[in-house]
Amino acid sequence: MPNSVHEWDARHRSGAEIPGDEPAAFLREALPLLPQGRALDLAMGAGCNAVFLAENGWRVTGVDWSAAALEKAEALARARGVSVEVEKTAGRKGPQASPGLLLVLADLEHRRLPVSQYDLVICIRYLQRSLFALIQAALRPGGVAVFETYTTDQLRFAGGPRNPDFLLKPGELRIAFPALETLFYRELCAGQGIASIVARKPAG
Repeated sequence: MPNSVHEWDARHRSGAEIPGDEPAAFLREALPLLPQGRALDLAMGAGCNAVFLAENGWRVTGVDWSAAALEKAEALARARGVSVEVEKTAGRKGPQASPGLLLVLADLEHRRLPVSQYDLVICIRYLQRSLFALIQAALRPGGVAVFETYTTDQLRFAGGPRNPDFLLKPGELRIAFPALETLFYRELCAGQGIASIVARKPAG
């Protein structure tokens, strides 16, 4: 897997990173549990999940460190008739007023998340453990986190990350969000090793 932003840009531009236009199956599965409002898609990639949420009524902020990924996400949004804007400065005024997509170029290793601003935060196929606490803090009361990525069981199969630093340990995701109430959790080892969670911030 690429390790630098330049490698990710090259991968997206070469077409090697081709996720298709459909959202993650787990996001579709979790949809009935997700509150409407403002959503944050971390490590968004080419925007399949972010555009899907915007199509379904969310005001989505999509963050990625690859400019090439954001270009793909913008093109996908426009092709699907989704309103899209690219953040020009860190000082942008206020959230979107209507459903659509705001694209933000940022390195999540060096960017703080706004506190109590989002009704939904998703992170799919990306592991940065320092985000666990930031995701909890970014949610409004009653907000929901959707997180899914590879576990160390993925090493039994082809593809996916090979560096154990970017693989969840067995049971790790279950306890990653202690301030949230778990609504759904599973770990699978069938063709891939993956863990998935939907968890909600208490309303009061």
